[in-house]
Amino acid sequence: MRLFNTIIMAATTAIAALTSCTTDKTLLPTFESDISTIEAGAAGGNYNISIRSSKEWTVVADAPWVMVSPANGRGEVKCTIRVDSTLVNDPRETNIRFSSAGEILQNVTIAQQGFARQITPEVTERDIAASASRTDRWFEFDVETNVEFDVVAEYAGDEAWLDVDNYAVTLDRGARPRTTRLRVEWKMNTDPEQRVATLHFRAKDGAEVATNTSLAVRQAAAPLIEDNRAGDSLAIVTIHAKLECWSDNAISTTEPMNAWESVRLWEATDRSLPAPEAVGRVRDLDLSYFSTEDGVPVEVKHLKYLETLSLFGNVNTMLKSIDLCEEIATLDYLKDLRIAAFGLVSLPDNFANLGDTLETLDLNSNNFVEIPAVINSDNFPHLRVLDLASNRRAAVSDLRSIATLNEGIGIHIDMASSDVVKRLFLWEELEELALSYNYIEGRLPNFTAGEEGIRAYTTEDTKMYGDTIKWAVENKLPRILPNMRSLKINLNFMTGDLPDWLLYHPRLMEWSPTVLIYQQMESATDSHGTAVGFDNVPASTEYYFEAYPLYRGRYEYNDEME
Repeated sequence: MRLFNTIIMAATTAIAALTSCTTDKTLLPTFESDISTIEAGAAGGNYNISIRSSKEWTVVADAPWVMVSPANGRGEVKCTIRVDSTLVNDPRETNIRFSSAGEILQNVTIAQQGFARQITPEVTERDIAASASRTDRWFEFDVETNVEFDVVAEYAGDEAWLDVDNYAVTLDRGARPRTTRLRVEWKMNTDPEQRVATLHFRAKDGAEVATNTSLAVRQAAAPLIEDNRAGDSLAIVTIHAKLECWSDNAISTTEPMNAWESVRLWEATDRSLPAPEAVGRVRDLDLSYFSTEDGVPVEVKHLKYLETLSLFGNVNTMLKSIDLCEEIATLDYLKDLRIAAFGLVSLPDNFANLGDTLETLDLNSNNFVEIPAVINSDNFPHLRVLDLASNRRAAVSDLRSIATLNEGIGIHIDMASSDVVKRLFLWEELEELALSYNYIEGRLPNFTAGEEGIRAYTTEDTKMYGDTIKWAVENKLPRILPNMRSLKINLNFMTGDLPDWLLYHPRLMEWSPTVLIYQQMESATDSHGTAVGFDNVPASTEYYFEAYPLYRGRYEYNDEME
């Protein structure tokens, strides 16, 4: 009996199992999927589809930009459909076909969007400081784009203060967006108000784009500098910082301004005090050794009563090309201006505004290629000292190669075709003139009394020189640079004869002529192929003392030139 029951139960179980298998096959459809259409983005991606089929099937994509995995199966299967990124702006469509033994079981449509035309900066706003060192005045950001574009800056004011560096967009994948990085350099804000600019990104072909195409840049306001002693202090601190001065000892924010090494203040007892309210204000400012490519900071305009300004020693001077700011010419009491070894290449249009007060102008060791036309006796009737020496950007010994140089090598003047040196020699009020170590070539100008308003020495001039200039009077020597106490024209490329007005000048012995006049560049050639040097350099001073015998006792020179 127990064996019979066991057989019955086993048979029942087998029948149930067989019935279950038969039922499962019956429940599977011939072919069924959970989706019939896929809407894909332009960037593509992976999409899942569930298949239930009682038949063996295979799948084929009609386009190479679609791939299905697995590509065949039976029963319940999950497939992954991979859609590649498009390379075009327009939408596209294709099908994938499921089939069995040549019979199409189902088509699934793949519809993919195209990439919209876009120029998309990664940020839409940027805040920057009012000032910073030159190396820190920039920012970068990425732009995702699939079109060539230009960047146009729109400013709330008149001044342009952003500069977008050159950039390149490599659109090597059609309409698929690519990322490029833009670098923007900015100028310092000198106004005590925030300023705003907007960078607009526009397609070069002029067509519309679908995304945001602008970046707002907000720059912080500069400190407010008032017209008082505190304002002077803040102006100097700002100038010191902008120049990136090496020495921190020149100024100290922990000490009063009258303790600063670089500053001298007006005192009530000063004879040239410009106004009672100038007492305690800055009279002299002297800063040396710094690193700037921006020029003299415009905050100098706040030093209202400045009488002397000296800025000397910019790093890598010969590599700089700096324009002097207009604000320098707003200083109504400036008498002595020294901007040397700075890298200047130009003076502002309003520079002549300093003519009413300026007495000393020192522009030595800059990068001028000519003597600025604004520097003349008409504009600066009170100027007594002019230093334009050592304006050389490069060292050249043969001026025939000057035409092959990319940049001006310094002050180059051919006196055969320019009268600028001649005009300087006719500037009677000058007491010191330095033109040494430039590229001045040709013959020194000769002058004739009675021409061009030039007069000869007369007995009236003995009031200036004493009764020692009898020879000059008798020989009607042209009266050139009568007040000159220091003349430096050495180490240039001059040739020809030294003129009599110079060889017999009453002050010649004060000029150290052997070193500071006669000596030109050694082993050098001018642009005409002529060896440099004067043809008639005196062998001794005897000729001079024969003309002016009373000078022997005044000047302790040996007869032989040293």
